[in-house]
Amino acid sequence: MPHWLSIGLFIYRVVAQTAFQSNDNDYIQYRTLPKHRIIKWNITYHDRSAVAPGYWFTAPYWSHGGDKSTNQWVPYQIGPHIFDQDGVLVWSGSAEFENLNVYDFRRIDLPDATGKLQPHLSWMRWHTPDDMLSPGLTAIYDNRYQPKKILTIPANVVDTHEFNVKYSPNVLQIQTRLETIKLNELGRPDDEWGVWSSGFTETNLLTGEQIFDWRSNNRVQLDESYVTLAEDEHPSGDYMHMNSVDKNDNGDYLISARHTSAIYLVSGKDGHIMWRLGGKRNNFKKDFDFYGQHNARFVAVNSTHMTLSLFNNGAIDTDVRETVSSALYVQLDLQKMKATLLQRFVRPDGGISDRRGNMQALPNGNALMGWSWDGYMTEFSNDGRLLLEARFASDRHDSYRSYKFPWIGRPTYPPTLLSETYGVNGSELSTVFHVSWNGATDIEHWRFYARNSSTSAKYVIGSVPKKGFETAFIAPGYMDWVSVEALDANLVVLGASPDARTTPPEYWAATAPLPRPDNPEALYEKTVTGLPQIHNQVRESVLFFFAGFVASAVFATVMIYRRFLARLIVMSFSKVISQGYVRVWTEDVEDLESRDDESRSWKEKE
Repeated sequence: MPHWLSIGLFIYRVVAQTAFQSNDNDYIQYRTLPKHRIIKWNITYHDRSAVAPGYWFTAPYWSHGGDKSTNQWVPYQIGPHIFDQDGVLVWSGSAEFENLNVYDFRRIDLPDATGKLQPHLSWMRWHTPDDMLSPGLTAIYDNRYQPKKILTIPANVVDTHEFNVKYSPNVLQIQTRLETIKLNELGRPDDEWGVWSSGFTETNLLTGEQIFDWRSNNRVQLDESYVTLAEDEHPSGDYMHMNSVDKNDNGDYLISARHTSAIYLVSGKDGHIMWRLGGKRNNFKKDFDFYGQHNARFVAVNSTHMTLSLFNNGAIDTDVRETVSSALYVQLDLQKMKATLLQRFVRPDGGISDRRGNMQALPNGNALMGWSWDGYMTEFSNDGRLLLEARFASDRHDSYRSYKFPWIGRPTYPPTLLSETYGVNGSELSTVFHVSWNGATDIEHWRFYARNSSTSAKYVIGSVPKKGFETAFIAPGYMDWVSVEALDANLVVLGASPDARTTPPEYWAATAPLPRPDNPEALYEKTVTGLPQIHNQVRESVLFFFAGFVASAVFATVMIYRRFLARLIVMSFSKVISQGYVRVWTEDVEDLESRDDESRSWKEKE
């Protein structure tokens, strides 16, 4: 059977599998990640040349609390993921915690034994959906995707808003505690009610030493809240809802509380609130407003001024105050207690993010915003130009925050290689390869090998550029005991797969003997460069096909453009005449097609 027919069988199988699957065209399924469904992106670049370098870090989820366990199989599709700037998967960590929701997935840097900072990944997991009294946890992985620390968060204080390693190895984390208090501040001194008080800690990740512990009790009052109201018979217990904490070089802390719509500066010496920006007890004269904000960060600090960034939701889930969400840079004059808007980035699609979201100041001056709903993400230049819009193709998923970081992934596990043979008899077979390496970066090429037996020498049978997360390659013949190497741009080997056996043809005549693997030595030669040379029989077929293709292409081109070529020839000879040469072509170009067999007359130029 010709190679083209065996390849056709492979294409038919892939198309048939896709056609009879349920409608999940907002996901990608890879042969080498069969248990995963990877979310697709819709991406618009307005100026790609100006975007910051890096990879996208995001963690899709479909419900905040997650789904309880069932007996039904559910593909891995949520949790920590890294994508390149074309939306192509780099790493899926969905299987690390069995498809559970995670939050604040990002890169952090931690010191090694010599004190040098090394890149790591971190993310947080809330209670498991099956047990809302279970502890949470924080996972820290190295760039080889191996767990370095798994930190338990006690169930009574678990909060997954923030894992901020700004002054490594110290981490800032928010804690939430359920407490029963009198409602004195709401004018109801005889009533007791359960409320969630907010707080944060600073802890050394290497030693476990707690450096600072702050709680909102007796510092942030119930009547500062926009959701815990005196007139409600059963007021909301989530009166503050802290969602970010940051630290500056002076040792003071910046916290954001969504339900008081205020940003607070907390003294690193004694914990008192130094000032409030926004909310019912605002201390600044300001020329801007915000409401339900998230992700407040220090940008610059000196003795008289501060520059902050914040994500302005403009709403909470029960109350919308603004027409569109935005992200802000603001400057605080600490002497005049004046707050001035420096820059406002409006959500480009005009939508409202009534919960979640973040703003990340990038090293080149750009700003990345994660708008949460549908994973919507944008990047702006420092002069306010919209450079990029991206969102999940699925409206079933959201994200808590979105980040961009440089990243080099070097997995300890090998690449994943699948190989299958296609054909219906033994005369002509083809082997189809699929290869990927979950988490590896900097791969530019894949080099494929085959052996005649498990103990024989291996032969290079092909080398192809990496295309997307998963690369396909087709080789003539039934190749077995196959393997693959990942190469960088300089053809340096980054990693290799172990030998794998090839799956024999699925469709096979019942009366025909099963095929035996081909000897790659009979088809390919070893070369100094490591690139394969095909033996004469295959080489001649390829060259004959290529020559026929070239001849056909040339003939088709001449037929399509014959009138244009005739004009070009006449123009060329006109130039010859103008330069004083001795021959003139007297034929009218418009008559060329009808007079191909007539003789052409020439005359000597005077």
